[in-house]
Amino acid sequence: MKLHELKPPPGSHHPRKRVGRGPGSGHGKTATRGQKGQKARTSVNMPKTFEGGQTRLTMRTPKLRGFHNRWKKRFAVLNLTRLNRFENGAEIQPESLLEAGIIKDVGAGIKVLGTGDLKRKLVIHAHQFSAQARRKIEAAGGTAAVIEVPAPIRPKTKRAKNQPKPVAPVTVEKEPSEAEGDAAPAKGSKKAKGEKGAKGEAVRASGTEDSGKPDKGKKKS
Repeated sequence: MKLHELKPPPGSHHPRKRVGRGPGSGHGKTATRGQKGQKARTSVNMPKTFEGGQTRLTMRTPKLRGFHNRWKKRFAVLNLTRLNRFENGAEIQPESLLEAGIIKDVGAGIKVLGTGDLKRKLVIHAHQFSAQARRKIEAAGGTAAVIEVPAPIRPKTKRAKNQPKPVAPVTVEKEPSEAEGDAAPAKGSKKAKGEKGAKGEAVRASGTEDSGKPDKGKKKS
């Protein structure tokens, strides 16, 4: 038996250390807290990550920085070498891959890669196939069936949801008719003003214009 192999008998308990019970107990004056310092105070509240004032490990470890796409599609990658466990002529679906434990999650889809050699004639249903994987599957006499994924439904925008889409008004140009051409011009137009001025000059030239007021230069008889 060695010193590090010594153990207390089963069922025994070590007595609890009773501190602050006078100087005769050996743990009386400072109650095993030492002389002054931060840990000798009653209001000690240090976090678990405190490392004596140095830069703690949580600050020294690098953080995840940069851009991370939340909508990135992650495919379940599948190599051809893992498909040799199926029987010849089997039809492989995503459900059969999950049951066999070959993939853990389908994710955005299953992508078959051409690593290794395929020794079975299989009908593989997956969402994507690499060019090499498709060539090896067809060379083994199998079929690479692509699973069609429906297009995502795009939500309507706020403007299109609350308000109708604005439609530009359609204007139709009307051709001027003969009746409109013979009609009198609008009031205030240059053509109307020109006609009015020509008529006044003609009246003054003929001398027929009568103002109705007596002439101041002539004497009454």
